[in-house]
Amino acid sequence: MKKLLKTAAVGAIVVASSFAMAQPAMASDLSWNVSDGLISYADSTNKFCVRAYDSEGARQVKATLNGYVITDKNNYYGDPGGTCIYLNAYAEGARLVVSASTYWGERGTWVGRGSRTFYR
Repeated sequence: MKKLLKTAAVGAIVVASSFAMAQPAMASDLSWNVSDGLISYADSTNKFCVRAYDSEGARQVKATLNGYVITDKNNYYGDPGGTCIYLNAYAEGARLVVSASTYWGERGTWVGRGSRTFYR
């Protein structure tokens, strides 16, 4: 029993020290399907993109990134492809929160799609 308690104590110390020594949040890529389109971030290029799918009529994807709003409309509006920006203004390791809403003409309403957090 004494040996078991010793082993448990050592294990707890190892786990606690790994949390204490953990590295700060590292940059991450993002690929988020928001039903009517896609929101993505590539850490290697610092490129953040919003794209409404080019199918089935009018579609729009609106992403709000730390207060900055980016909207992409699809080819129905004469705007094929995505809308992209570079996030170089944010510091390396910055925590970014993006929330999304989408519009599909057949549905006729905007739908909130939640939010995601990633790091530059």
